[in-house]
Amino acid sequence: MKIIVTYDVKQILTEQSRASYYNKWQKERSTLQQESEHLQFEMKRLQKKRPSDHEWIAEQFGKEIHSRTERMSFLDFKVDQLDQLSIGSEIHDGEIESIQDVQIGDQWYARERKGKIVIKDGIVQSIVPDDTGKDITI
Repeated sequence: MKIIVTYDVKQILTEQSRASYYNKWQKERSTLQQESEHLQFEMKRLQKKRPSDHEWIAEQFGKEIHSRTERMSFLDFKVDQLDQLSIGSEIHDGEIESIQDVQIGDQWYARERKGKIVIKDGIVQSIVPDDTGKDITI
């Protein structure tokens, strides 16, 4: 029988991965900033076009602008946290699912736990299938 097992993906922080995170988050923040400015422009354009709906337009666009502002603030927070981490720290980088075989006689408790994949500079360093501690080092 095949089952789906979830693995946590952990990134070991290096100077290269730190720079990669900075670039990724800076691009994302820049995109959000551009979207926010475009929404403000569109809001003003629509308010001039339909003055009777001025408040409703401001409310709808305000929600979208606020959403992007919140995401930019969160990105700023992530950058601040990244600055505080030392080289060699593990950063949670998501989850991935794997299909694995289960046979009669297998230890079930090990299958219920999450595994862990450790990555350093884009290269898989180790795979820990579960919390039993057996590390598969590559």
